[in-house]
Amino acid sequence: MKSTIKNITSSLVLCCLSSQVFASGFALLENNVTNLGLAYSGTAALGEDVSTNFYNAAALSRIEKNQVVLGVNVIQGDFDFDARSSNVSLLPATPVPGSQSDDPGTVVPVPNFHLGARIDDNWVFGFSVTSPFGLKSDYDRDGIARYMATKSEVITLNFSPSISYQPWRCISIGAGPDATWVKAKLEARVGTGNPVADGFQKNNAQGWGYGWHAGILYEWRDTTRVGLNYRSKINVHADGPSEILPPFVPGTPFAGATMTLQEVSARVVLPESITVSGYHELNEKIALTADVAWTNWSRFDALSLRFTPGSATGLDTTTIEQFKDTWRFALGGIYTLNNCWSFKAGLAFDETPTQDQTRTARIPDEDRTWVAIGAAYTLNKCWRFDVGYAHLFFKDATIDESAPNRSGAPFTLASQARLAGDYDSSANIVGIQMRYDFV
Repeated sequence: MKSTIKNITSSLVLCCLSSQVFASGFALLENNVTNLGLAYSGTAALGEDVSTNFYNAAALSRIEKNQVVLGVNVIQGDFDFDARSSNVSLLPATPVPGSQSDDPGTVVPVPNFHLGARIDDNWVFGFSVTSPFGLKSDYDRDGIARYMATKSEVITLNFSPSISYQPWRCISIGAGPDATWVKAKLEARVGTGNPVADGFQKNNAQGWGYGWHAGILYEWRDTTRVGLNYRSKINVHADGPSEILPPFVPGTPFAGATMTLQEVSARVVLPESITVSGYHELNEKIALTADVAWTNWSRFDALSLRFTPGSATGLDTTTIEQFKDTWRFALGGIYTLNNCWSFKAGLAFDETPTQDQTRTARIPDEDRTWVAIGAAYTLNKCWRFDVGYAHLFFKDATIDESAPNRSGAPFTLASQARLAGDYDSSANIVGIQMRYDFV
């Protein structure tokens, strides 16, 4: 019986942990509000405030005063899911009971903090605390998707000190290290063959990874500039405990048992990216911004998990992901009304790294189109406030997900779960930010 519990619980633990940790690979652009109204166009060239430290440290050279920026973006996602089928492979296959529709979308705040200090005419120091990767979803615990996912949460904190140097009037360069902390919380039901006697599993893992960033800003003239930014890959080693709560229904084989697996670990590579941005003033009132970005998501062809030696053995797994490289294109415009007010608008297109044959319930992502607006108000020499709003239209996504086979795991209900369905998704982002200049 102990071996049976081990195999059932380990299968879904590995499935959910691998998917959820990998889901943190989705980059979050929302690390300031300055660019939100522009659909995050012009990120490496705009240089309006010290939040440029995250998008291109070279543009810190445009900051004239010591400055602090504090903001938050609130992301609300709708991922309406309609199941076509869900079953466990018995002889014959047994349908999974539960609601045929669900919405795992949630409301997530994404805060950010930036500061900058001018050292002299040529050197500027910047520091940012951001969340460049993350995910949160919450399925019904009794829904049809419960064996694949219930609750998923990935939080990252990235600490980025930078130095910007301007050797000539038209050229600035910037660079610095990145230290990224990742924490994942993962939950799902555990199938036992009796739908009224499902178990429940919780996973927690966290770890650190390190990388670097570098950029260059070329100011062709006072009204035109181009920026190039590179963010390196970050290797994260995450580990933590996995706990299984078997069913508490009297008379079931596993009733009343509690099991905690030994530590599980995974090495996750957050991909490198390259962004090219442009900024051009048509006249004193109107400016245009643009972005082209590439992300090396194809690094994620597979994800392997390893358990430390102990009483539970044969739990190692490799999950095929087959992510693909992505491109992002964005255009925006700024209208300056007067010394106090400016208004922004932008459009963008984002490719998804997921593919139809390997998309999962924890990552129901697809290509998306951004429509954004924003405004900035300068109160006085010290204070400025930015607000922004964006709506994201997602292409309809489909999944046909099966839990992968695992080393040492025989044929079990958990390892043979399968789910197929369709997603109709959208998202809204609202941001507010304040800036303080030291004068």
